[in-house]
Amino acid sequence: MTETLLYIAGVAILILGLALSIGLHEFGHLIPAKLFGVRVPHWAIGFGPKLFSKKIGETEYSVRAIPLGGFITLIGMYPPAKPGKDDTKRWFSSSIISARNAHQEHEQPGDENRKFYQLSAWKRIVVMFGGPFTNLVIGLVLITTAISGLGQNQRVNVFASVVECQSQMIDQSAACSSSDVRTPAALAGFKSGDKLIAIDGNRVNMTEDAILAVTELPLVSHKLTVDRNGKPVELSITAAQARLPYVDSSGNMALNADGSPKLKLRPYIGVQWSSQRVPVEAGKAFGTSVAMTGQTLGLIVQFPSQVFNSISSLFGSQARNPNGAVSIVGVGQAAGAIASNSSASFGDRLLMNLYLIGSLNLALFAFNMIPLPPLDGGHIAGGVYEYLKRGVFRLLGKKDPGIADTALMAPVATAMFLLLLAAGLAMIIVDLVNPLKL
Repeated sequence: MTETLLYIAGVAILILGLALSIGLHEFGHLIPAKLFGVRVPHWAIGFGPKLFSKKIGETEYSVRAIPLGGFITLIGMYPPAKPGKDDTKRWFSSSIISARNAHQEHEQPGDENRKFYQLSAWKRIVVMFGGPFTNLVIGLVLITTAISGLGQNQRVNVFASVVECQSQMIDQSAACSSSDVRTPAALAGFKSGDKLIAIDGNRVNMTEDAILAVTELPLVSHKLTVDRNGKPVELSITAAQARLPYVDSSGNMALNADGSPKLKLRPYIGVQWSSQRVPVEAGKAFGTSVAMTGQTLGLIVQFPSQVFNSISSLFGSQARNPNGAVSIVGVGQAAGAIASNSSASFGDRLLMNLYLIGSLNLALFAFNMIPLPPLDGGHIAGGVYEYLKRGVFRLLGKKDPGIADTALMAPVATAMFLLLLAAGLAMIIVDLVNPLKL
């Protein structure tokens, strides 16, 4: 019962975090739009029936029943048709005309010069970039705070366990026999929980890979000082050499064709290290957050193939890629699993929730920057195109072509919406039938 309640609480926390992220995204559009004089009749979190609404000034703020997005209404999103151009003779004319006429019911006397399309291109870019930029900032702040405040799991200089014999260096499940060669760590008297604090009198920090000083000089005795139950204990150890498994240049265990580990002569002492959450300096934490943003942008490029592979996992024997695409259902499943994990501490759960919501914001940023309508990136691309076209016309000495007619991209926006809807529904089915294993 407790585990179920914690699972539900984890999902609720995610929904709240997502709703706040979407609301702030829409504020990222609303604030510059108002500063530039555009009238904004509506700001909303979610879709469907209103659960709560309040009008402040000329804008109605509302929370709606389906918390899977949000929107603001900008007067005059698209420009009217240029003189001499007849939309009714274009392909997909109804879609283009509907785009031009969108939100006309909200227009009032005095709005004649307060329409979005009337802004200069750079102002339109600022308004449309404000939303994804807000998500980028939220993501960087949450992940940087998590890493610098709560820490990252790192290998630390605490012995998780001591390997008793050389056979266990090759196969951890092997039993030690009387004829087995004992490891240097076992011979030296190391114990699980010992914390390495100095080598040959030189103090080492918790995350320093200081044991290399011992293994780089095999057959040479070294004095190691460990903290055992709060008391310093000095032990002598000499690294040994044996044919043992090793990792290749990619960081994976080197394997033979039959799947058995490759062996090579290398020095060893015979300990397994502990892993702990260790706070990271703020600058490095921010650098990690920026790197995660780059990785997220890369994943967005692979989104179509990830969706295809995830759907294929329903019909084949191939396991689902744990780093592949997920729907909001899959993210909710992850949030519930994190909250209900009885072996995780409060700090671990808080860390993972900050990571999860921060990563969602990075994904919202990356996804919205796709340069196709109806996404924010599509409107930004329209502004950039206008700048480039006007610049080329100036260089060629031609008449200013005027603002870019982004309404002509309305059919693309409709197609993109349908594709994204189909992909979203497909991923929800995948997450329900074949959920990710955490």
